[in-house]
Amino acid sequence: MSRSIPSRCQNQSAVRASSESYPTRSNLLRQVDGKKESYMKSDVYQVVTDRIIRLLEAGTVPWHRPWKGGHQAPQNFISRKAYRGINLFLLNATGYTCPFWLTFKQVQSLNGRVKKGEKSFPVVFWKILEDAENGETKKITFLRYHSVFNVAQCEGITIPASPETNGTFQPIEKCEQVVTNMPRRPAIEHGGGRACYSPLADKVSLPESKSFESSEAYYGTLFHELTHATGHVSRLNRKEVTDPSQYGSNLYSREELVAEMGAAFLYGHSGIENTTLNQSASYIQHWLERLRDDRKLVVHAAAQAQKACDFILDVRPEDEGPVPYQPKEFKVVALRECPTPENMQLCDTPEGAAEYWKMHIATSIQFNPECECFVVLLLNTRRRLKGHHLVSIGTMDTILVHPREVFRIAITGAAAAVVLMHNHPSGDPTASEADIKVTRDLIRAGQLLKIDVLDHVIMGTGSPGHSSLRSLGYFY
Repeated sequence: MSRSIPSRCQNQSAVRASSESYPTRSNLLRQVDGKKESYMKSDVYQVVTDRIIRLLEAGTVPWHRPWKGGHQAPQNFISRKAYRGINLFLLNATGYTCPFWLTFKQVQSLNGRVKKGEKSFPVVFWKILEDAENGETKKITFLRYHSVFNVAQCEGITIPASPETNGTFQPIEKCEQVVTNMPRRPAIEHGGGRACYSPLADKVSLPESKSFESSEAYYGTLFHELTHATGHVSRLNRKEVTDPSQYGSNLYSREELVAEMGAAFLYGHSGIENTTLNQSASYIQHWLERLRDDRKLVVHAAAQAQKACDFILDVRPEDEGPVPYQPKEFKVVALRECPTPENMQLCDTPEGAAEYWKMHIATSIQFNPECECFVVLLLNTRRRLKGHHLVSIGTMDTILVHPREVFRIAITGAAAAVVLMHNHPSGDPTASEADIKVTRDLIRAGQLLKIDVLDHVIMGTGSPGHSSLRSLGYFY
């Protein structure tokens, strides 16, 4: 069934923002040779960022706007091609319920008119210009934008009625399908009181699902963390994830924005509304400050979020189909140097291991004293330290440990022996039955690999500050 928008008199005052004109080829080439970042007379990045800032100043977080997926996603009315990346957020933030958009020329081609006083909205896209001078072909990529109108802003155009949502579909099932079908999905563990993604363990940690305010809140948090996980070196290798960064730094803020947008993309794909919005004044002010400092932030973050969403959904742009997995070449690299006094490099006592923990592990930006952290010290044949490896980060009272992860770096690092270490956030270093069991399992695994497990030191606070399972007689 279709409906017709009543015709009115020809509009002579509709606001029409024409596309930015192409720069001349000579100007482009001069800019390329000069290694400039923008190849436009007008700064498209600034146009987009200004639009986002206006929305934030009005109290709207555009990547948190609720929208429906599928046929209800913003799309061009003629080509029915869905908008992607930053355009999805820009158009959803306009508030129009109709998903169809047209350029001014497309409105005219349909014998329609833009209503008097209506304003257009920017849509950005990339263009590639080729130059074949001197027998060499240069490809120049530059960002352009043109302006579009929602069909609701027009008259004289007949459009199909939007599909009615009768509430019979099951959004939770669609979310489960997204999670289940994610290729190379990281481990997902439940328990504890925080949600996080650990790049070192390649693991998503979440509170129990029943502790969330709603199912939508649970899946929104899971989608956020899975977007982080796409940055792992084995997936999209995003430097914001692979390079350790401090809370509040530029890398950290950029990755958080990617995860926020990625979760919003997945919400839209699942056809459910994002009900877990954070529209607080402090949250909005934070992103306002970031955007004013970096005009390219939101465009680049949206592009990374789109790549993350495509990876999770196992699709390529333009519906090219699933991305085939390709074998990789691997290597092990050291993350950083840990300067250690000569008298501490011999690790043959629990006290020596505890001192190394205090110097290099407890002070690391990756260490979380409120969670159990499992670390392996790597030693050579003379029991001198070669380094350490943070195997995994658990919750406040539990941690998952597998021999594969414990001995992987020990094997590639040619360690002759290891010392196992982990902390108790409670401050009490007393060994639990689970600590004893996992220690004996790892001793047996080390015997098969011909790698000696010398001790398992549990770190606490106060006095005594640690305990040794070897000293307690559990190694015999």
